[in-house]
Amino acid sequence: MAFEAGGSVARLLGCRATERPDHPFLWVEERGPWTLGALAGASAGLATTLREAGVRPGDRVLLRIGNDARFLPALAAAWSAGAVPVVMHPAAPLVEVERVIAGFAVRAAVSAGADSGSLADADSGAATRATLGVPAIVVPDPEVGSAGGELAIAEVEPEDDALVLLTSGSTGEPKGVVLSHGAVWANLRATVSAFRSDTRPTPIPAEPKAPNLIANPLSHTAGIVRLLFALYVGRSVVLLRKFDARAAHGAVLRHGIDHLTLNPAMLRMLLDELRPGEDLGRVRYVSSGTAPLPPALREEFEARFGVPVLQAYGQTEAFGAIAVENVRHVLAGRGRPGSVGRPLPGVEVRIRRPDGTDAAAEEEGEIVARTGSATSGYLGSGDTASPVDDDGWLRTGDLGRLDGDGYLFVTGRLKNLIICGGFNVIPEEVEARLMDDPEVAAAAVVALPDDRLGEIPVAVVESAAAPA
Repeated sequence: MAFEAGGSVARLLGCRATERPDHPFLWVEERGPWTLGALAGASAGLATTLREAGVRPGDRVLLRIGNDARFLPALAAAWSAGAVPVVMHPAAPLVEVERVIAGFAVRAAVSAGADSGSLADADSGAATRATLGVPAIVVPDPEVGSAGGELAIAEVEPEDDALVLLTSGSTGEPKGVVLSHGAVWANLRATVSAFRSDTRPTPIPAEPKAPNLIANPLSHTAGIVRLLFALYVGRSVVLLRKFDARAAHGAVLRHGIDHLTLNPAMLRMLLDELRPGEDLGRVRYVSSGTAPLPPALREEFEARFGVPVLQAYGQTEAFGAIAVENVRHVLAGRGRPGSVGRPLPGVEVRIRRPDGTDAAAEEEGEIVARTGSATSGYLGSGDTASPVDDDGWLRTGDLGRLDGDGYLFVTGRLKNLIICGGFNVIPEEVEARLMDDPEVAAAAVVALPDDRLGEIPVAVVESAAAPA
């Protein structure tokens, strides 16, 4: 294949569209399919618009698009223009958009229009464009069955920036996790290695396999990794606009989906909302990530649906997984209870004591990882010191231990973080927003356990009003 030798995600859609332009690649819930050629054609048109707007190689382009057919064309268009996409959830408030544009030196902003929670929501049109201070481009909705087009592929080096994902700093200001083309490619290869020894991109089969379901937001690590992984391994995609247990179950049965990647909150919703006797069709296993998986939830889900649940552990700063449970081992009953599995091939994991020395087997300490998919640094204001040291070790801020066979167990967190339904909540960020209210004198945010979401943030607030 044309991109076997090159580690550039900028090539993924263009090469796939050349390989099989009529291949049905994308469904958005019940709508679709869009072919690879149609998506590439939509991307080519948008790439031209970006260039006409003054976007040049190396510029950053904000993508504020939800889970619909416009996300992939916008992503590939930015790469075609040689730009670096900064992905952001469409529900993010305009003040956050303005901070990112200013703090990350964004050259243009791309959205899906007012029907998708877009940049034009607040005041649609010229006023919004003036507020943003950069060209605001609306992506047209690609037509199902539209003709394809040739997508130009930018020449990039592995060390060139490919993607910026957003996370929050301790001050509440958005930080950008910068990932290179080589880092993203390394993650795709490492993820494939968990399933097979040949880590090259898979040719699209003449008889398409069951598509992958993407239930996470594409603006988050788990969603965009799944999208690029599907292109890498030659699978199609069924995209949920927002997770809904009934919609997910319908897609599983309609498309014969054979595995799922969900978070614990989604597992809980399937248990609560599917009727007794409803099964998961052809699903052979479920992978769980983005938040800790309670053992009781895992046992209840496996007993109810008769499929194993695999755990995975990763971070945005590593562009996804660091360690995963091996599906073959789990299906054969050789899993290690309580473990998130072994590190992916090519990923080193150590446990570090507070004094910086390596811990012994079964000794708890901070999890550090060295991987080719690690971030090249942060963008933004405030504390943007790299989490990767001079020797390439990524400090995760999580506590864990390794057993004598190399299985990783995650036991807690060093950093002050609340994981609510797979979304990271920084308590200081919520406290800062509460303190913006002149009626609030003091605020503290803590985590409380929740059966559905894992944890929920709860605020304790002192009123600024004088006592009566």
